[in-house]
Amino acid sequence: MKIPIIRIKPPKYKVGKYVLNEYELRCLLVEVCEGRAMGDIHVSDEFGNSTKILPDGMLERNCLRGLDINSMFTMRLIRNRREREKDISLLQ
Repeated sequence: MKIPIIRIKPPKYKVGKYVLNEYELRCLLVEVCEGRAMGDIHVSDEFGNSTKILPDGMLERNCLRGLDINSMFTMRLIRNRREREKDISLLQ
């Protein structure tokens, strides 16, 4: 059986002197939201887009490339599941 593996280069984000992966960045957003990390924290992606982390853990601007990869796959899974459920219900 052939398994179609698509290679994806995980995005990296720069925060100060640190280079973070997506999970580390999302963890930092939660830490800021919960008050364990504070200050004027700026984040940039590998393409030069940058934004600030707001006190509620959200990004000031939704401009960082790569943060939508997981949600895109999740939405595709949900869409496919709904389509299959709809097809099954039509057959009954």
